[in-house]
Amino acid sequence: MSHAIELAQADAAPLGRGDATRRWALRFPDGVERFAGLTRPEARGLASALEADERDGWSTALAEVGLPALLTDGAGPHLLDDAGTLVIVLGSHPSLDGALVAMGEPEPEHRIGLVARREGGVWAWLCDARVAPDHRVDALDALAALDDLDGGAAWARTFGGPG
Repeated sequence: MSHAIELAQADAAPLGRGDATRRWALRFPDGVERFAGLTRPEARGLASALEADERDGWSTALAEVGLPALLTDGAGPHLLDDAGTLVIVLGSHPSLDGALVAMGEPEPEHRIGLVARREGGVWAWLCDARVAPDHRVDALDALAALDDLDGGAAWARTFGGPG
């Protein structure tokens, strides 16, 4: 098995349905393909940025992607999670410096949580949970009410995350 992160063709990537350039993913040393929906330059940059990460950080990483045609009413940037789901940064957390509130598409649940920007177009989940659409508003309200990052784990457990 290779020890490097490699580019992999991802013809079935959801973002690739409307944009043929977004049919790339990364194949990690554990054999799993992640981040399906990248362009080739995004994939190369992300692979380079994630080479030094430990395996347990791969599932919390997010890739910043450029989607200029996607209308999100002022929200953004647009991120791609390890499962290839589009995640949109909704805005800064009201009281936690450097933390931003983000929400993914329903797949069938929304991945909601706090994210932070790292280097090289990489972001990371600080806490997250997969939330049913009918609990989305409650989860976002509770997330906004956090006054420290230590509360993020309890928030995630409450709303179905790993904590």
